[in-house]
Amino acid sequence: MLETERIILRKIEPKDAPTLLKWGQDNIYHKSAGYQYLQDLDAAKKSALQYQARPYSYGIVLKENNRLIGLVELYERGLDEYNGLLLTKDLGFLLDKEYWHRGLMTEALQLIIDFAFKELEQNQIWAGTFVSNTNSQKLLKKLGFRYVYTTDYSMVSSLFNYREKYYLLTPQDWHDIMQINMKS
Repeated sequence: MLETERIILRKIEPKDAPTLLKWGQDNIYHKSAGYQYLQDLDAAKKSALQYQARPYSYGIVLKENNRLIGLVELYERGLDEYNGLLLTKDLGFLLDKEYWHRGLMTEALQLIIDFAFKELEQNQIWAGTFVSNTNSQKLLKKLGFRYVYTTDYSMVSSLFNYREKYYLLTPQDWHDIMQINMKS
């Protein structure tokens, strides 16, 4: 478990299914974070179990009321040890719209990034956002991520109709941004 004064990052539990269902039935999370559509509570329970099974998938819980307010996770970019992919992770995140613009996602991402570099000894963290999700892009830049490229997934398959911007953070970038933040 990771925590700050305001939040805790903990494993997703089956009791979180109603909140996952709420997000899974709200178009804003599909459009901003690519969150999956959830038909009913049974689908949300299955989703909770999937999150629970992932090694670095966490719920963001507000300490003041023990309420699940978001998700953050690190996941594998690939299992190719020869090319170093085991030392890189992708970052995914979602925050309940009731809690936007309060600095809570910044806290959650700082915790998970610090964990990835210090405990998991990762060399890179990548994050992708839909091109239209400028709030997430601003947050990533604030945390030291650098824009690298954009992928148009409609060119990959007719099943997809979106573009994503990809950002990269290295341990040195993270060290540099934390030094700047400590001086502020």
